Amino acid sequence: MTGKIYTTTDIAGILGVHQVTVTRWVNSGKLKSLLTLGGHKRIKEKDLVSFFRENDLPVPEELELPSETVKVLVVEDDEPVLNVLTEGIRRSGDEFDVYTAANGFEAGQKFNELLPEFVVLDIFLPGMDGFQVCRMIKEKKANTRVIAITGHHSEDVMTRILEAGADKYLQKPFETEQLIKEIETFIPKAVQPRV
Repeated sequence: MTGKIYTTTDIAGILGVHQVTVTRWVNSGKLKSLLTLGGHKRIKEKDLVSFFRENDLPVPEELELPSETVKVLVVEDDEPVLNVLTEGIRRSGDEFDVYTAANGFEAGQKFNELLPEFVVLDIFLPGMDGFQVCRMIKEKKANTRVIAITGHHSEDVMTRILEAGADKYLQKPFETEQLIKEIETFIPKAVQPRV
């Protein structure tokens, strides 16, 4: 994949900064660039995305590059349930890289490290609950899909987690295949399983 190439002017417009600022980033090595035959600096899309991530800036959705795999973070404090979900997702296809967290605090740490495309999030966790975790995820990376799961269903719980930003809500117990179907509805065509 070649990807789009940007000028310093393009990037200044995306970020709302002066072109001189972008040129400084390029000259200092903070933003990787190419030099054209005419001596102009150009930035590859993947290098621009890396710059956003390294500097803790939200990546505009139009710059999110499709990848060969999809990162899924499963957050669940019940170890047997965590193992069933994790193994089920892993067995469903090579396109998933699955990571786990057993509580809200660990979920926050792993999310910041991985910036996954999907989070399967138990709502009632020790320490930081799923409502707080969901809001944190959506503030950090709004296009991460959150599938909230719970064994303590009520209309109030469902309303609160959807208001916190969850994209889907599943009541336990459910089949792992149902969860995988929900994940696959959000996967861009570029990372859909190859038939």
